Amino acid sequence: MLSFFRALRLLPVFLLMCTFDLCAQDMPVRVEAIRLLERANAVSRPNHLMPNHRLDVTFRAYGLDGTMQDGTANTIISGDIERYEWLFGSYHAISIHFPNKIVQDEYQPPPPETLELDALTPLLIGRFDKSDTIHSVSPATLFGRPARCIRFDTVNGRTRESNEICVDNERGNLVRWNVGEDLIENSDFSSFEGILLPAHIRHYINGKLRMEIEQKFSVIDGPIDWDTLTPPNPTTLGACKQYRRPIIQSAPQPATAGAGPWYNVQVHSVIGDDGHVHEPSVLAAGRDDLEKQAIKIVSAWVFSPGLCNGKPIPVAADLVVHFPPQ
Repeated sequence: MLSFFRALRLLPVFLLMCTFDLCAQDMPVRVEAIRLLERANAVSRPNHLMPNHRLDVTFRAYGLDGTMQDGTANTIISGDIERYEWLFGSYHAISIHFPNKIVQDEYQPPPPETLELDALTPLLIGRFDKSDTIHSVSPATLFGRPARCIRFDTVNGRTRESNEICVDNERGNLVRWNVGEDLIENSDFSSFEGILLPAHIRHYINGKLRMEIEQKFSVIDGPIDWDTLTPPNPTTLGACKQYRRPIIQSAPQPATAGAGPWYNVQVHSVIGDDGHVHEPSVLAAGRDDLEKQAIKIVSAWVFSPGLCNGKPIPVAADLVVHFPPQ
C-alpha cells in the first residue's frame, strides 16, 4: 500500500468480484478508513500551482551501534525546475533538474541514509488497496491531540503484516505510520500555502530510532538565478524522450527462501550501463549477517541495462532479497 508524497497512486476501482478477506470485512469500517486516508492526502498534497519555494532540512541519523551523524538537505522548486543539495559526512551532491536536462556535479553513490531521508520528506503518505484488510477505526490521543487510528492487515503473497495508520481527528493530517518494520511519527504540523506539513519527523525501524528530521518551508521572493546555484565543474545529462527500465536477466533468490513468508532485505544500488549491479548498500536493520549476504547476492545479478534514447544508462534501483523468516 506504500506510496510517497512525490508520486501518489490512484485509489483502485473496486470490482464486483473480491477476495475472501475483502468481502469478509465490515464494509462501513473500510469505507470510513478510506475516507480518513483520502482526507489525509487532500490536506497534505497540493492541488494548485505552488509559488517558488524552498525546503530546508536538518537531520540526524542513528546507527545501530549507537553512533550519530548529522546532515542537511535543501530543495528549491520553481515551476518545473528543481534543485537538490545534500550534505552528509563526506557526501555532498548538487543537481538541478530542468525540463530538458539535468545539471549535476560529479556522481557519488548516495549513502542509504540520504535515500531514507528522501523517502520520508516532505511527507510519506499513501492509499489503501485490495491487499489491505481493515479491522477497526478507533479513537486515540497522539501528541496531545485527538486522533483516529486505522488497524489493518496487508497481505503480500504469503506474507501478512499487522499495521496501523493514525490521522488527526480535527485537521485530518497523517500523524503516525506503523507499517511493516517502519514506524514514522509526524508532528508540529503547520500550513504552508494551504497544505499541512510536519516540521518534525521521527523514523523507527524495528522499534529503534533511526532518524530525526526537522524541515522548514519558505516562499522565495523574486526571480531565481540558476547560474549561481549551478555546482562547480558540472556535467549535463540530456532528457530521455524514450526510456526503458532495466530488465532482469538473472536474479536468483536464495535457495532457502522458499515460497514465503520471507524476511526481506532491501539493497540500494545502481544498475550500470553494463547491466551489472554497482555500489550496493543497505540501511542496517539489525541483521548484519543477512545484510552482507544480500549485498553479495545482488552483486551477481545481471540485467539488460536501462536505455535513454536507445543508449545504455546507469539507473538507481532498490533490489529486494528474500530470506526465510527469522
